[in-house]
Amino acid sequence: MSRFLVRDRRKRWFRAVRKHTKDRASLIAALRRWGQVQLVRVLAAILIAWLVGATLLYLIESQGGNEAFDSWWESLWNVWSLLFSGPDVALKTRAGKLVTMALLGVGVGLAGLFTGSVASILVAQNLRRRGVPNFEMEDHLVLCNWGPRGLSWIREVHSKIVQDKRPVVIIHDNPDEIDLPDKQDEAAFNDVYIVKGDPANEVILRRARVNKAHSVVILADERQGEHADGKTILTCIALRNICGRGENSTNIAVELKNPNNRHHMQKAGADEIISSDDLGLRLLARTALYHGITRVYQELLTVNRDANEMYLTKYPQT
Repeated sequence: MSRFLVRDRRKRWFRAVRKHTKDRASLIAALRRWGQVQLVRVLAAILIAWLVGATLLYLIESQGGNEAFDSWWESLWNVWSLLFSGPDVALKTRAGKLVTMALLGVGVGLAGLFTGSVASILVAQNLRRRGVPNFEMEDHLVLCNWGPRGLSWIREVHSKIVQDKRPVVIIHDNPDEIDLPDKQDEAAFNDVYIVKGDPANEVILRRARVNKAHSVVILADERQGEHADGKTILTCIALRNICGRGENSTNIAVELKNPNNRHHMQKAGADEIISSDDLGLRLLARTALYHGITRVYQELLTVNRDANEMYLTKYPQT
């Protein structure tokens, strides 16, 4: 009975964490959306104020003999300067001075709105890249290193067909290289966070709460070239020092570049080792013997409502 109560509490806690995560993501999206819409409105208002002000001063001041406004093009130039730096030429008519006063007020207000709109976009971008929110994350997915394949990996684990979507934490030493689509465009990139740092550093791994994660995936760091497996092994050793070994420890899956390093990766503590070269060669061998069999593997590995898939689940104890 107590075991079920603990499970229920964990589920309620996890739902609260997910709600907090979604609220934060909604705030970021609202800031970004407000900034973009407001920026368009401000730019449109500046254009209207510029054209209307230039036309009014041209009609008023040209009648008063003001050479600075003897043509509409001259008026456009002078009004643009007036909006953002104040009047550079003297006004000769009372009506022209009133229009100038109005334009000065409009210019100050629009400049402030423009600055605020740009700032909101930058704040939203900074919040989005700032990393893991301030709560104790648990049962999440951790992705070490980043590359072009990372986008496809996130789309798979956050596919629409996945019922229990888990937050994703990316560990990478250069967050500027991570360009995630906006969650408004792709819902798969909701609940995705970034921790800046070297994934082989235990301090960084603890910050990402790897010991509480559901799974950790280590992508090969393509920047390391032929030494990519070496960095993966170091990361795996650091993870095992934190997560320990045993049935309840965090599952570690790694991408292997050189199949000859499989033994070293196993000694480092990797639970699952995926070598694209090794798997690709075996698939080529199978399809040479049995035509079309690769379509079966492709369907089993594709997360789609119309595809067949395999799952691992625990059977109930009697």
